[in-house]
Amino acid sequence: MTGSIIDTETAAGNRRLASLAHDKRTVRVQDVNGQPINPCHPARARQLKRNHRVSLVCRHPFTIRLDPECPVEDLLLFSEEDIFL
Repeated sequence: MTGSIIDTETAAGNRRLASLAHDKRTVRVQDVNGQPINPCHPARARQLKRNHRVSLVCRHPFTIRLDPECPVEDLLLFSEEDIFL
C-alpha cells in the first residue's frame, strides 16, 4: 500500500494517542527554586494544595511549586513515594 503512514493506535480504533493521554494525567512539579522534579498524579497535587504545601505556578500545563515553609519530612515522603510509582 502506498500513501501516508497510518499510526498503529489510530488504525486499531483508538482515537486518542497513548502519549497524549499520559500527559494529561500528570501534574508538573517544581522544587522551591523552580527547578522541575518528577511529575505527580493530579490527586496528589490536589492533596498537596489542600494542605497548603504547594503553590500554583501555571494552569496550562498545570504546574505546582513546593513551598519553602513545608517541613523537610513532608518533602522527603513526597519524593520517596514518587520514586516507587
